[in-house]
Amino acid sequence: MLLEPSQENRSGCTEVPVIDISGAHDPARRGGLAKEMVKVAQEVGFMYIVGHGIDQKVIDGVFDMSSHFFDLPDAEKRKIHITKSKAYRGYLGLLEKGNDPTFKGNNLEAFHCAEEAPGDELPSPLRGKNLWPERPENFREVVYSYFQSGYRLGETLLELLAEGLGEPTDTFLKRYKRSLSYLRLLRYAQIDDPSVHLLARPHYDTGVITILAQDPTGGLEVLNKAGDWIPAPPVRGSFIINIGRTLQLWSGGRFTATRHHVINRGGVPRYSMPIFMTPDYDTIVTPLGAEVTADTPSFNVGVEQHLTYQRIWPPPAV
Repeated sequence: MLLEPSQENRSGCTEVPVIDISGAHDPARRGGLAKEMVKVAQEVGFMYIVGHGIDQKVIDGVFDMSSHFFDLPDAEKRKIHITKSKAYRGYLGLLEKGNDPTFKGNNLEAFHCAEEAPGDELPSPLRGKNLWPERPENFREVVYSYFQSGYRLGETLLELLAEGLGEPTDTFLKRYKRSLSYLRLLRYAQIDDPSVHLLARPHYDTGVITILAQDPTGGLEVLNKAGDWIPAPPVRGSFIINIGRTLQLWSGGRFTATRHHVINRGGVPRYSMPIFMTPDYDTIVTPLGAEVTADTPSFNVGVEQHLTYQRIWPPPAV
């Protein structure tokens, strides 16, 4: 199971660092870049990355598709409702929730997609086919192509983080053969009531790394070691990368999962697009370099992911 994240390595940063990863495939620059990323992953747990190779026009195009999709009538969006998928893919409506009576739901709508499992793949929980809407036109092609580009970027980042720790390049990626990585298109509700302070409560991401594109609305804030909330405003041409609790455990505590929230700006809805780089269902995560004993902390990725989905999202009706 995942323990409460340690804050031992964190710094009292006053802003989220920006890292240019354009040298990721240059042997002369890769080693220094990997060390820089590890330092920020240790001390902050959040970073902007630029020089990632995904054109801003591509990102803007997916935001446009997201906006058009969420503007569709509710009945049309519900044709691909999440309950129609055993793998929790498709549309999730405002404040919809799962079987946890303490969970109040979120003030957002979502669309989920992930890797399309090949037809000859053996059945596996949380793997399968995506549910795609009939409209807007070209939604499937634009959104799925973006997910694939983001996933390839995630592979590069996981290689760099492994190398920066002095581990083999495929230390993390060898557990991504039939991964559970997925993209969420999100639209946070427009709430103009000034008494509503938060759109997303303070939380840690559970997974490995998150690759986030955010629209110009802003509102994301990161908690530093001093207990201050540091703004992480939109920076055009960048992605926000943050460390999840699974990777903090996997790295032996060297990386830091950091608490964050989204404050309510009001006036307009907020759009964001996180890609969660999640390993294979049967991955058992233990600290790198640790001797595995009965007392060694461990995390069963697929089982815990499935339990989380059941708790927070409506169950499949298929």
